[in-house]
Amino acid sequence: MPAQRITIIFLTGFLLIRCGFAQTPESAAHDSTCSAAARTGLILLGSSVITFGLLETDQDTYNTIHGWKMRSPFLKNVSPLVTDMGNGAFPVIVFGGFGAYGLIFHDQKSFETAKIGIESYVLTGAACQILKYTFSRERPSAATRKAGFWYGPLAYFSKSKDQSLASFDSFPSGHTTTAFAMATTFADAYSDSWVPYAAYTAAGMVAISRVMESTHWLSDCFVGALLGHYGTKLVEKWNYGSASFSLLPEVKPAGCGVHFAAQF
Repeated sequence: MPAQRITIIFLTGFLLIRCGFAQTPESAAHDSTCSAAARTGLILLGSSVITFGLLETDQDTYNTIHGWKMRSPFLKNVSPLVTDMGNGAFPVIVFGGFGAYGLIFHDQKSFETAKIGIESYVLTGAACQILKYTFSRERPSAATRKAGFWYGPLAYFSKSKDQSLASFDSFPSGHTTTAFAMATTFADAYSDSWVPYAAYTAAGMVAISRVMESTHWLSDCFVGALLGHYGTKLVEKWNYGSASFSLLPEVKPAGCGVHFAAQF
């Protein structure tokens, strides 16, 4: 696709998102034609347009970003460490520590942060896995065609013997989903001005590292970032809005599971 058309696609997407955020609830109160649904629709439409643009350029962006690592000994050493911040064990350790601190020292903010963090980790992680097996896209490391082949719903369960999981679980990026869910949790929990910058920068580094490590395309990471961010916003709404929601890991002598409770 010509560069001019790609540029137009990205600009259109960013403009739609900008319009969605520009329509604040305060301004909507003075304009009957504007609603929360309309704002959300603009943001989702803009995000979809950008995703389309990224899909069209995935092979080129992968070649560029992965090339950075291949030419830099520093990135070769650092990228695997950064990518581990999106590993599933990382948020469990971090939020588990926050929860323990909150209970021991009676710090309500720490405990609430841990609660939101664990719930968003479980929710966005489950949603990410469902999407992975729905789209079944090849990772860069297993790609058999430009930008990876899409096998479609549940293709993994009918795979041939010579195909690995990497052929089916690229879209979206689970590590990026986890990283942005954590970033959103901390950015919303703490009012210090530096927290959102630090949190989202770290999450963005995880996303780039996934491309460097040949485990994801850039579009996988973009959608994972959206899933982590907005999934956490949904969990926050459930916790602090009119509905009460709880989703926590549970360990009993009979085994492990997830405890779910909701009040409407």
